[in-house]
Amino acid sequence: MGQVIAFEKDRKVEVTTERRHALITGLSALTFLLGFFIVGPALAIYAFSYTTTSHLGSAVACVAGLIVTWAITRLAYKHL
Repeated sequence: MGQVIAFEKDRKVEVTTERRHALITGLSALTFLLGFFIVGPALAIYAFSYTTTSHLGSAVACVAGLIVTWAITRLAYKHL
């Protein structure tokens, strides 16, 4: 009553240049969307809230994170 599952042993997976380009473009689009719409605004809001409550070290850390996020998002946008 059992089933026999046979897997191919010598299957060669070939990544074409079109698939590689599509994968890199998809990752760039995802990075841009996350950086521009989620991470960037969240860090800006946190930096502002930490500044208003006199947590300057945390505010500086958020601004530094915002600069890094901006650079990564910019690179992803350039690729698109």
